Amino acid sequence: MSPEDNKVLVQRFIDEVMNSGRFAAIAELCVAGSRFAGGIEGQIRAMRTSFPDFHMSIDEVLGEGDKIAVRVTTRGTNTGPLVGLPAFGRLETPIPPTGKSVLGSGIYIFTVADGKISSLAAEIDQIGLLQQLGWTIAPPA
Repeated sequence: MSPEDNKVLVQRFIDEVMNSGRFAAIAELCVAGSRFAGGIEGQIRAMRTSFPDFHMSIDEVLGEGDKIAVRVTTRGTNTGPLVGLPAFGRLETPIPPTGKSVLGSGIYIFTVADGKISSLAAEIDQIGLLQQLGWTIAPPA
């Protein structure tokens, strides 16, 4: 597939899976049996539990070879329990919703193999997200 075809694939993944929660599309868009395909559904379900109105807007897309990089803006309202974040793993006890709206940014780098997504690396401002929810982050004493 060309980088342009790979960009379309990644845009479909973001629209159909991340924004719409259509998890059945993972089998169509991702490499079966990959660690990515096996774990991404749980991560997106946790995020959509905490932020049912979650939406990711693509601000920029770059592609070269099998790599597609997207710069995104994310929005959502914390109306469900916070059950975990990728940096912290699963929280022992879900944290009650705050009702607060958040705005974030991130960079995702997708790898595509044979027309399907095989992996994803992400940089997300999780500390900024927690601060918007009212958390206080302090250095160790």
